[in-house]
Amino acid sequence: MSTPVIVGFDGSTAADVAVRHGAREAALRNTNLHIVHAFGWFPLLPPLYPPYNASEEGPRAAVLELLAQTAHGVRREWTDLVVSTRMVDGSPGAVLVEASRGAQLIVVGHRGIGGFAGLLAGSTAMQIASHASCPITVVRGAERPENTVIVLGMDGSPHGLAAAEVAFTNAERRRAELIVLHHVDASSDAQPDTVTAQVEQIARRHDDVQYRHETAEGPSAAVALIDAANKFDAGMIVVGSRGHGGLRGLITGSTSRALVEHAGCPVTVVPPAAE
Repeated sequence: MSTPVIVGFDGSTAADVAVRHGAREAALRNTNLHIVHAFGWFPLLPPLYPPYNASEEGPRAAVLELLAQTAHGVRREWTDLVVSTRMVDGSPGAVLVEASRGAQLIVVGHRGIGGFAGLLAGSTAMQIASHASCPITVVRGAERPENTVIVLGMDGSPHGLAAAEVAFTNAERRRAELIVLHHVDASSDAQPDTVTAQVEQIARRHDDVQYRHETAEGPSAAVALIDAANKFDAGMIVVGSRGHGGLRGLITGSTSRALVEHAGCPVTVVPPAAE
C-alpha cells in the first residue's frame, strides 16, 4: 500500500477546502487520500455534534455519513484517486500526529468549527508541526493553479535543507517557479553564501526547477515571507520548523501564528521528525 496524503476533517468549510487541496496533492504524488476525523466531546468547543455518552451512536453515525459524503464528492472529481476515511477517538492534534507516522503529508484547514475552535486552529497546527513525522500543510487562501510560484524560507541552518528538498520537489511536481527567500535581520548569523550553497546542493537534484534567490530585510521573517508570497502571487510557502537568525523560532510563538493565520496561501511546515 502506498503512503497516503492524510487530511484532518471536522466538517467545517475550511476542512472542505483542505480536502480538495489534499486530493490535488495525492493526485500529484500518485498516491491515496485518507480523510480522518478526530471524534471527541470538548466542553469548551462548539462541536460538530451534541454532547453524547459512549452508548449513543447517533453522533458517530452522523460523522461517518459526513465522511462518506465527503469522500464520494472527491471520487466524483478525481475519478482515479483511491479515497478512504476513518473516525478516531481523540483530540485533532494527537490523532494527526499519530497518523503522520504513516503519511507523506498531513493537510489541515486554517480554521475549525465555531469561533473558539477557529482560535485554536493555529495551536493545533503547531502541535502537529512540532511532533509530526512528515510535513504538514495548513491550507489558506483561494485555490490557485498548480503551476503558481512557491516561496521557500531559508536561513542557512541544517534544518533548512529538508524544507528546501520539499519545496524543490513540490515545484518539480507542479512545474512551478521557486522563490528562495533569505530573511536577514540583526540576529541573523547565516551568511548569504551559506544559503546559496545549500540551495545549489538541493537544486542539483532538481534540474527542471527554475528558481531565483531573494534577500529580504526587516524585523519579521513571517512578514517577509507573506510579503514575498503576495508579491509573486504564490501558491505555497514552505519553511522548516526550526531555524536560526531571522527564522529562529519560526514555528513557535507569534511569528508562527502570523504566518499560519495571515498568509494568503497554503503554508507547508517541515518538522524535525521529517528531516
